[in-house]
Amino acid sequence: MTESPDLLGEHLARNPDARHAALHDPEYAAEVHRLRTVLGHLDTALAAEDLTAAARQRIGARLVADCLGTDEANARVRERAQAVQDLMARGIVHRPVDL
Repeated sequence: MTESPDLLGEHLARNPDARHAALHDPEYAAEVHRLRTVLGHLDTALAAEDLTAAARQRIGARLVADCLGTDEANARVRERAQAVQDLMARGIVHRPVDL
């Protein structure tokens, strides 16, 4: 399997906003670091179960994409959040009352 830093590096290379966040946002950088650790443990566990290197690569890549998202997916989430904020500012949508 490609080592976990390579999987993360490939993902960050394809998603420049995520790469920027990994370099400049301490929380995101910590998330990337934790994911690197998890990928190493996952690869060890999958290898012990006799999964092929190709299968371990696919599973690791899927985990990276699911955990970090892609720039496109993250942009859609930000757009939806902004749309809700705009509706709230116009008084069309109201925030639920805290109990």
